[in-house]
Amino acid sequence: MMAVQNSVMFQLWAMRLSLATGLIVVLLSWLNGVGMVDLIIRAGVSFGVMYLLMAGFLSLFKRMASPELENEQPHSASECGGVIDFSVGDDELQKTQVQDSKLPGQVDQDLSAGLPDSERQAEIVRRMGWE
Repeated sequence: MMAVQNSVMFQLWAMRLSLATGLIVVLLSWLNGVGMVDLIIRAGVSFGVMYLLMAGFLSLFKRMASPELENEQPHSASECGGVIDFSVGDDELQKTQVQDSKLPGQVDQDLSAGLPDSERQAEIVRRMGWE
């Protein structure tokens, strides 16, 4: 329903832009002293070219757009407990952490003393599967 409404709106705007382009061409041609027959031909050609370009772009965007599923079911990940969050390198279980005023945000408390040593970093990389 929404895609059809957007398509009609885009067609309307394509028509408006084509008409505006045609009017600009007619005005500029008239200011340059072009005859009436040539003026009508230029108006028709400019409108036709612009409208075909706009309709072509609209058709191209429709074909390239990802298909919308009308009966899309909500993902189970959006439900409570549906997302699994992995923490690489944590050996001990996560305890309820009281927020420390020294390190605001989601900063690992172990980083307050500095970066882990090279053996610990190698262990983390090995667990990630990078060998």
